[in-house]
Amino acid sequence: MDISILLNGLAKILGPISTLSKDRRELKDSALRAILNALNETYLYYRDLDRGLERNPEREELLVKYWSAAAIPMRHFDRDLAEKCNIKSDYWLSPELYDDAKITELGIGLDNVRQAYRKMTGPIFSVSRKFK
Repeated sequence: MDISILLNGLAKILGPISTLSKDRRELKDSALRAILNALNETYLYYRDLDRGLERNPEREELLVKYWSAAAIPMRHFDRDLAEKCNIKSDYWLSPELYDDAKITELGIGLDNVRQAYRKMTGPIFSVSRKFK
């Protein structure tokens, strides 16, 4: 068998596979950016509340949209995290319906979501060598 025929066949197979892998990475990056945006906007909102500003319905409506937008692409990678984002969106529709116990029970505290986000953005390789 001619090696060039074999190599051409492999190239035809590997080309679409590498494109699919790149597309998947880009989709995951987009999903992670959406969660980071929702997290950051929520932390900024809480910062402003802690500084004495009044609740702002317009900003809370935006948080509903940010968390919903984060849930959609994340469902392809981590259904649990996507569900947390959906629940965060519901939370911002009516935050007064959620007490601390409910937030803890649902696992939707910002620190919980941030921890799940960081787990997904962690290193994709392992290093056996210890660094000091």
